[in-house]
Amino acid sequence: MARIPPVDPDHGTDQQKRALGALSELWGQPWRVAQTIANSPNMITAFRGLWTQLQQSSLSRDDREVIALYLARANGCHYCVPAHTMICREEKMPEDDIIAILEDREPADERRRLILNALRAIQSTKGGLPDAQFNEFTRAGLSPENLIDIIGEIAHCTITNYTNRLAQTDPDDFLKAVSPATTPKGMDEPEIKKYPLRPPKVG
Repeated sequence: MARIPPVDPDHGTDQQKRALGALSELWGQPWRVAQTIANSPNMITAFRGLWTQLQQSSLSRDDREVIALYLARANGCHYCVPAHTMICREEKMPEDDIIAILEDREPADERRRLILNALRAIQSTKGGLPDAQFNEFTRAGLSPENLIDIIGEIAHCTITNYTNRLAQTDPDDFLKAVSPATTPKGMDEPEIKKYPLRPPKVG
């Protein structure tokens, strides 16, 4: 059971209902992650705006799923790993590339490798890419807009991943049915000890 319960949209505030209703319409069904974020009416409103704008970013849907799947694994999010595994499959991403991303290996597709390497570099340097590395990515085809939109995806995934770990969000039934692409490892030792795929239960 989650230690922060999801908000029941039928009993939320007008602000919560508006944001959750809009996200359910965009996503095709209610997702418990949104209902959990809605414990903060301001955050779910901000999240709705961020997610909506990211659909219009310079990154493709495939680019964005590479980022979301990698960060779900890297952040140890028990909810977002199956969520983005499912979405990647729906978007026809090859299973071998899904497994590679989850196992922190290089995917076969050249564009996915480029996006993943840029993400890792931005994350590891907290945005402080050396000139040589910045120029390497721009020569490879990533524009400054692409690189800043990657930061936007990091922000989006930080909200969902951290909220799910904090709340211990129970996966929706449709996520429980997702077969794992690989045995989730979270991260290589010793990081897995700090950020396991599901935090220990409290209480």
